[in-house]
Amino acid sequence: DALEARARALADRVTGFGAAVDAAPGQSAVGGGTFPGVELPTWTLRVAPTALTVDALAARLRDGDPPVVGRREEGALVLDLRTVQPDEEGTLLTRLSEALAEPGA
Repeated sequence: DALEARARALADRVTGFGAAVDAAPGQSAVGGGTFPGVELPTWTLRVAPTALTVDALAARLRDGDPPVVGRREEGALVLDLRTVQPDEEGTLLTRLSEALAEPGA
């Protein structure tokens, strides 16, 4: 329930960033591969950029400081909130804003 509330609140805050952003349920892999096939329910931000490709957005987020890593699914970049601590949400919003900004803006 806490992840869902955080996802919905963050999705509401990502407006005017040049992307459609939705909160959505998802699945998290457990243990970075040490538990193959084991997943936990999670909540995600699905970011579908309007002025960039998903790959370009992913690259901008990975190359920034701090790096943000998501996964590509069905035309959106998916960010798993299970991997984002509540005190990191402001940084995540800043990084999204920077990555979605038009070049030279």
